[in-house]
Amino acid sequence: MIKTATVHDFAVRKKGSNHVKKRNSKLIWMLTVLLGTWGIHAQDWAGIPIPANAGNGKVWELQDQVSDDFNYNFNSASWSNFGSGNKWYNFYHNAWDGPGYTYWKNQNVTVDGSDLVINVGYTAENSKGGSYGVASGCVTSTTKVKYPVYVESAISVANISLASCFWLLSPDDTEEIDIIENYGGVNGYKHLTHISHHSFVRSPFTDYQPRDTNSWYPDSRVNTSYGWGDWCWNNGDRRYMRMGVNWIGPKHFEYYIDGELVRVMYYNAIATNYNGTWQYTYFNSMNWNVNGYNLPTNNGAGYTDVTVYATTVAYSFEKLQEASNASNGYNVIDPAWFQGGDDQDLDGNGVTVEARGFTKEMDIIINMESQSWLAGSTPSASDLNDPTKNTMKVDWVRVYKPVNSGNADVAVTGVTLSPATLSIEQGATANLTGAVIPSTATIKTMTFSSSNTAVATVTQSGVVTAVSIGNAVITATTTDGGYTDTSSVTVTDNSNSGNEDTIVIEAENFASTTGTYNDGFVPYGVNAGTTKINYVNSNDSATYNIQVSEAGNYEISYAISTPVANAAISFYADNVLVGATNVVNNGQWDAYQNLNSGHQVYLSAGDHTIKIVASGSNAWQWNLDKITLTKSVSGGTTPSNIIIEAENFMSTTGTYNDGFVPYGVNQSSVGINYVNSNDEAVYSFFVQNSGVYNIQYLISTPVNQAQISVYVNNTLVATNAVSNNGAWDDYQTLNAASTVSLQPGTHTLKIVASGSNAWQWNLDKIILSSGATSKQNEDSKRSASTEKSNQFVFYPNPASDVLNISTSETIQKIQVYNITGAVVLQQKGYNGALDVRELANGLYLLQVTTAEEEVITKRIVISR
Repeated sequence: MIKTATVHDFAVRKKGSNHVKKRNSKLIWMLTVLLGTWGIHAQDWAGIPIPANAGNGKVWELQDQVSDDFNYNFNSASWSNFGSGNKWYNFYHNAWDGPGYTYWKNQNVTVDGSDLVINVGYTAENSKGGSYGVASGCVTSTTKVKYPVYVESAISVANISLASCFWLLSPDDTEEIDIIENYGGVNGYKHLTHISHHSFVRSPFTDYQPRDTNSWYPDSRVNTSYGWGDWCWNNGDRRYMRMGVNWIGPKHFEYYIDGELVRVMYYNAIATNYNGTWQYTYFNSMNWNVNGYNLPTNNGAGYTDVTVYATTVAYSFEKLQEASNASNGYNVIDPAWFQGGDDQDLDGNGVTVEARGFTKEMDIIINMESQSWLAGSTPSASDLNDPTKNTMKVDWVRVYKPVNSGNADVAVTGVTLSPATLSIEQGATANLTGAVIPSTATIKTMTFSSSNTAVATVTQSGVVTAVSIGNAVITATTTDGGYTDTSSVTVTDNSNSGNEDTIVIEAENFASTTGTYNDGFVPYGVNAGTTKINYVNSNDSATYNIQVSEAGNYEISYAISTPVANAAISFYADNVLVGATNVVNNGQWDAYQNLNSGHQVYLSAGDHTIKIVASGSNAWQWNLDKITLTKSVSGGTTPSNIIIEAENFMSTTGTYNDGFVPYGVNQSSVGINYVNSNDEAVYSFFVQNSGVYNIQYLISTPVNQAQISVYVNNTLVATNAVSNNGAWDDYQTLNAASTVSLQPGTHTLKIVASGSNAWQWNLDKIILSSGATSKQNEDSKRSASTEKSNQFVFYPNPASDVLNISTSETIQKIQVYNITGAVVLQQKGYNGALDVRELANGLYLLQVTTAEEEVITKRIVISR
């Protein structure tokens, strides 16, 4: 098999488009044809999985009459068909020549041997308004598509203040699905992709489209200063984004960006993966009167007023169905029934008194256009004639229909084995991952073999064991077709692997991996790179087998990197959660920095299983080089206090939707709030030495009938009434009614708001102490804590570049939280100044932990 070069720009490959740049893909295609490894009809999308599910008992079948890789040439100044079998023509599907100041022209459509090219230019025509017009191109398919169907394209949008569009439209102009409407250079919109559809009444002209905020889809690759036009242009080395729609039925659409499901329209509800969190919404009311029709009501910002029914980390079709069933009954595809009612039960759900939805055949249309609502942003004449700005390119369009699988097998056309090179120490194990091409192949099995079993052996699940120093080649061979790929293994000496106080776990040497999200690269789980793991999605996990030679408490740190927000990593030892740590955005995938987790784990001598989980909310998480476990030098002294910060819970649930956090507590920068009756939060904590521990809370409430219950290792320990102190944030010490006996190791603690009032309390922290807890002692401790806090001086505040801390205490750790509760800066110890130059202007919470485990908090302001 011919192997392509490693993609060095991880962000482009992973968050870009799976799209190999055209000139490279053409070269690889020609080479592989010459060598006889690919068929002569391989398309540009070969090897790119179809992200949508064809359905039970179904497989995807390519619709060749409307799929095209544009590997030919076309140029005509008159109306013409083009493409094999006359797949397209170079104009709109009727005589209309465009919206806004647009004038569609036949000559503005070409095919350059590699891409479909739509370009724009200046025209003196001004019959539609303005002092000049926008000459542009439009392409229409000669074959129509209809549900169920998957339609996708790889597009490089123009870097200009116009819309680059790829859409479906019925011949009577009443049903429209916008697969992409991207404003590559329009200020205020160039960082967003508009994901929408329209239901029209032609006379009087009335237009419904979803107008919720989530229909304007953001992406971490771009921002208000560097939009999609900049990203795609890429200084002339163009990049492409994949946009697709799975039109499942009349009232069920799925939208995909770069193979990732981002939005689903289903009957009466919408699911959107917005900034890494799936939101399930439905319309609140239908009071906006347009031409006598009632449409969904807008909120004060001009967007549709919706209810957020629930949120999840991973997409749940069942949750979307729940939202639809719980809604106000307003259909999200066609709420005003412009397309009529479903009298014939076309969707087969047994309901006829509901909107029909979208049922008509549609043309595929590709174009650039000026739109009336953006007439004020019409490009200048110089921009219209600038070749660095005025061109939209389409690499390919592919269309699939689901068909019965029957006996029609999908053949294997290749295989990949990763990592391509592997270096491991003698006696260690590592994991190789094989994947057939295409991923939809019927027979996915393969065998593994080693060229030198005296150096390295391999199991049939891809686990390599380093036997002796030397080199070996591991080969994966597909059952179907006998396709092969290889990985070169180097086994090194382990005699200098380090001292017993440090255990280094190379991230790529995992024993197994799992996940819940198919990112199009590694179906479910992480990818083993040469020196790292990557393609890590939320909820992906990797498991490692380690051997500990000396028992003790080990500090956990990671060599980790991420360019995204809302990333976190959780550490499990022998299937028990030790703790989670936020991973700070450092702007890159591979600029590995040491991250101290802030957690310790007790490990006895012998074999243990370690698991890490990508526990942040963003769909993409981080790359990891290694995990380091360093034996604590504390000598095993039991700390006087075990402090559990309330905001650091592992999970939360509840039974009451308070309108802020649907079900459960809210994480703030200094604790938890929005706590309702029956809300609960679960924590993990570590105990060094056995003993009997008192339990205290720093808690506050202005209501009566408030109560807190605590469970340790799922056993109820104590229930206490929480006295009304007249405030939500005047935290006071409350001693639990009972103590708890704890052995060394990791434990779970659960708190439950067990009072009868709908609203309960706010909680700062939970303290487990092995000393006396009389009221006098507590008052003394509280007074001492206040006195100690007064011994710290933070200056200047506001700060711009550095913040100084004046104190006689020894500082063990400093953490800075933003207003959402995320750790944005942390350092071990204090070296005379805290560098805050990387923090944006705003309000933050600073937490200083002393050597005695006392925590001092201070609100700071960054201002420049």
